[in-house]
Amino acid sequence: MPAKSEPKDMPKADPQVDAKRQASSSSSRPGEAEVPMSNYAFFVKYTYSNECALLAYNFHELVSKLGIFEIFAYRHDHRLISVTLAYILYRYQVHHCDMALDLALTLVYLEELSCQVEAKPELRERCRDAFNLICYMAFLAHAFNSDRPIRLADWFKEIGWRSFKNCHQLNAYVFFLFSQVRGFKLRVNESQVKRYIQKLCSVPSQAAQTAS
Repeated sequence: MPAKSEPKDMPKADPQVDAKRQASSSSSRPGEAEVPMSNYAFFVKYTYSNECALLAYNFHELVSKLGIFEIFAYRHDHRLISVTLAYILYRYQVHHCDMALDLALTLVYLEELSCQVEAKPELRERCRDAFNLICYMAFLAHAFNSDRPIRLADWFKEIGWRSFKNCHQLNAYVFFLFSQVRGFKLRVNESQVKRYIQKLCSVPSQAAQTAS
């Protein structure tokens, strides 16, 4: 049986805490009005590689376009969700190509959920926290795609402890997503996934501006 993904030896910094402190970072001088960081520059600063920055930026933009944050609340900077996912996938040595596949499948799940909410209003209540919804939809996508998935216990250790008392409670939430939201179905049409992979890997104009 293949071993589980192992974490990289990385600083014990918390990407959410660091990013929250400077979510409105600026390059202004004393006495000048603050100029907020562009979205792409934010992801370059708070992820660990150019590939992670690109995927996290595009993932955030695509989730926003799906209207997920209009349906499900998150009281902090919405970009922190994508930073967190990039952090955990990079930390546990998920190759950026596999990362793109996991995020693309997550987007398909979220797109389908956004179409279900009107017909199943109870989902809005049970999934009301956007952070947990997106992160653990990503867990399901990663578990489906990977031969050596990151254990749920490791997701709990890295991020789940913020919202769940223990891994058993987190497991119950993940099972709710799998059974009630996904209907025990993780496989989707491959063309949907390919469409999102193309969007996730496209270089935005902000990237060129940041590099120049």
